[in-house]
Amino acid sequence: MTEPAPARRIIGITGTRADFGKMRDVFLGLQEAPDIEFSLVVTGMHLLHRYGYTVREIERAGLRHVHHVPNQVEDEPMALVLANSLNSIARLLLAESADMVLVHGDRVEALAGGLAGSLTNTRVAHVEGGEVSGTIDDSIRHSLTKQAHVHFVANEQACARVLQLGEDEDRIFVVGSPEADALAVAAASPLGPVRERYATPEPPYGIIAMHPVTTEAGTNRRQAEELVDAVLELGGSWVVIDPNNDEGTPDIRAALERLDGRPGIVRLPSMRFAAYLTLLRHAEVVVGNSSSGVREAPVLGTPAVDVGSRQNGRSPATSVQHVEARAGEIAAAVRRARSQGRTPAEEHFGSVGAAGRIVSLLRDDAVWGLPLQKRFVDR
Repeated sequence: MTEPAPARRIIGITGTRADFGKMRDVFLGLQEAPDIEFSLVVTGMHLLHRYGYTVREIERAGLRHVHHVPNQVEDEPMALVLANSLNSIARLLLAESADMVLVHGDRVEALAGGLAGSLTNTRVAHVEGGEVSGTIDDSIRHSLTKQAHVHFVANEQACARVLQLGEDEDRIFVVGSPEADALAVAAASPLGPVRERYATPEPPYGIIAMHPVTTEAGTNRRQAEELVDAVLELGGSWVVIDPNNDEGTPDIRAALERLDGRPGIVRLPSMRFAAYLTLLRHAEVVVGNSSSGVREAPVLGTPAVDVGSRQNGRSPATSVQHVEARAGEIAAAVRRARSQGRTPAEEHFGSVGAAGRIVSLLRDDAVWGLPLQKRFVDR
């Protein structure tokens, strides 16, 4: 009688509220797959109380095998966070005899996972490579592409960029984005439960989501102050989502503190990703430089005002206005968005079902048959 093949051991990595929201169904699908032993490294912002200690959301989602891997103290430079993450994740991959590490996007925790995987001869699967984004994120994402053995990309444009980076076509799978699944749920979800949980204002309201630009460290405070000046001029109700933990975050937080205690303004350290998407779906406008303004907002029909350079070249959506970080320009763009109202949904992520497609491919022998030794393909 033939013995069944041993289960393949896959370790996922999540470092932020956003990447977990996108990857949750992939993680849960792998956990339930009978031929996969799945565990999840929870690190980064998830373990920082300032950002809501969102590891609790992961545990409530039903992930059973979770490794808590602290990788930073508050406001520690990202270079040190990368070093801390690489050390811890490499040791974990070796201790667990992992067969694959699964990473998403362009954060330093994901880069650490990719480097640790390739240097320990562990397969690396990367979700949503080939995208473009601002500042250091592009460099991290494309570096991850060079570490990865398997690429799960969102669309043909992303596939073309991964091919430009010299990757073998057989390693690239166009699956859509797992984000599409979350967006479909958000589009049909009522706002009431979100308002009840987070005490957000009733519509109409806007969302402020401003993050530091790591390559423009000297101007982060000024840019955030310009945004705050515009909001104070505009008035109305706003939900302020605190910035991520990139370098320069204290400057953004210091500017946002001017909004604390103002009537109609609610400031939150973080939100569950699904709740944030529902909040975004019902907002009249989102302002700042978050990727949610140029990626998720157009799909949900919410106008966006993109401030500064962080998302340059990332969205073709007609519902997004790109402005300089000047209070007058920001305020004028918000007024235009308010007067024009909601926009037709624009689809950029492919069809619903990406999470299931990724799980199916990770159980397929074709993926596991790809050689560990990569080659650069000249084109």
